[in-house]
Amino acid sequence: MLSRLRFKKFKSFAETTMFVEPITIMIGANASGKSNAIDGLQILSGLATNRDLIDILDGIRGQETGIRGGSRGAPRYDSASFELGCTLDCEEYSLDYDIKIGVKPRVWLLSESLYKKVPGAKQKKQLVYRTSSPDEKSGDIQVMYHTNQRGRNPQVSFLRNYSILSQIPGRFPADSDAALEVRKIFDLVTSVLRGILILNPVPHLMRDYVHRSRSKIVPTAENLSAVIADLLKNHNNKQLLLEYLQDFPEQQIVDVMVLDTPTGDVMLSFIEQFGRYTKPVDNRGMSDGTLRYLSILAALVGEKPGTTVVVEEVDNGLHPSRAKKLISALRELGRKRGIDVIVTTHNPALLNALEAEDVPGVVVCYRDVDEGDSRFISWMDLPNYPELMARGRIGDIVTQGLVNLQSTAAKNKEDLMRWAEGRLGD
Repeated sequence: MLSRLRFKKFKSFAETTMFVEPITIMIGANASGKSNAIDGLQILSGLATNRDLIDILDGIRGQETGIRGGSRGAPRYDSASFELGCTLDCEEYSLDYDIKIGVKPRVWLLSESLYKKVPGAKQKKQLVYRTSSPDEKSGDIQVMYHTNQRGRNPQVSFLRNYSILSQIPGRFPADSDAALEVRKIFDLVTSVLRGILILNPVPHLMRDYVHRSRSKIVPTAENLSAVIADLLKNHNNKQLLLEYLQDFPEQQIVDVMVLDTPTGDVMLSFIEQFGRYTKPVDNRGMSDGTLRYLSILAALVGEKPGTTVVVEEVDNGLHPSRAKKLISALRELGRKRGIDVIVTTHNPALLNALEAEDVPGVVVCYRDVDEGDSRFISWMDLPNYPELMARGRIGDIVTQGLVNLQSTAAKNKEDLMRWAEGRLGD
């Protein structure tokens, strides 16, 4: 599972680290850097796929798969390159993965490394692989990997327009013990990074029939009916969905079914109860908020354990009275299914619905007063955290402007930043 994210000269970040919990709630003022952090996650996920670096950043023509601003908008304004990294804590290893990508004069790899550490062991982290300094005129880059034997570590040539991570299969000698361990670690890292689902539900795209075969949820959740239809094959999944969905809209939902066409297209149909009466309603009659919430439930119920589900503006379209229902679903389904959740929110009601166990995952994203770069600080690391929590719930504290970070030394010796205006924003 992801435990840390690192950003260096990336968009609004100069150099900062964000800690990740089983449920991480990012809050911050307008243009504080929350969306930039999600762009970084999207790139990290893309690096574990067999895609050219420029396609990861700029997308493929006809497909909106790149990041906002593309490759030219990725580095900080004074740089021609940027760096991203993450720490993955698995049962057997703690793994540090870092990459540096240049965008001028072309998009290609400048450096990449992966180090391992056995949890509880006294030794320092050990090399899995790292790149050598590249020849700027060459389209190849040399990669050194650890053989677990004495002597110089061998080097292998890789292409610079792809991540090393995406090229590892088949590039190391298959008969070496080192290759077996590298492949095992590769499988761990790629599984976690490929398992990052950045969900941006678009309700109006969910209101039409979709072919049943499209059962893997896509970022817009436009194939929601097919995803739910597939989940409903398992009775336990249906009960789990109904448990978290039934009291969400104004009318209680007591059942969910699938409408089929002869061509294999499907649409969801719900049975709503109001008083003594019931009525059917399909996707076309559901509210935007309910469809967004249902798409989040579908991801939490349907994605495999180890996935990280990321939702920007998770409360968009939801009534404040449903905030507690939403945060409970994120917490409980995430824990039950072994899925990490990273969300951003503008809603004080959602923050007021947090339980004590959720507070370690609240992260404030803010701009430095003097330098203007984006940084992170955990809510629990605020210098006056005890006093703040004595004043009430987090949403009320933020709304009342009681959080005001000045440039001062934190207990971890990092600079603390002013939380601009002390208000929630985009």
